[in-house]
Amino acid sequence: MPYALEVSIIDAGDNTIKVVHTFYGVTEEEVRTYYREHTHSCEYFKSAVKDGRVIEELDEIDDDELPEVEEFEEEEI
Repeated sequence: MPYALEVSIIDAGDNTIKVVHTFYGVTEEEVRTYYREHTHSCEYFKSAVKDGRVIEELDEIDDDELPEVEEFEEEEI
């Protein structure tokens, strides 16, 4: 069963949520690995985790809920 870990970052300046990361994986271990790896590459995320300014929500999801590359290729910001 795949998993999605949604991590909301509480901004230290005004105590609001401005950034949400979602990590997907085929297993919970895979999701946690991506989470740990991201704490090493993103200073904002690393600081929030260190300071306890994150809200984590881990969910089991269906296989068809895993995002596919085509979904992201079509989106423009």
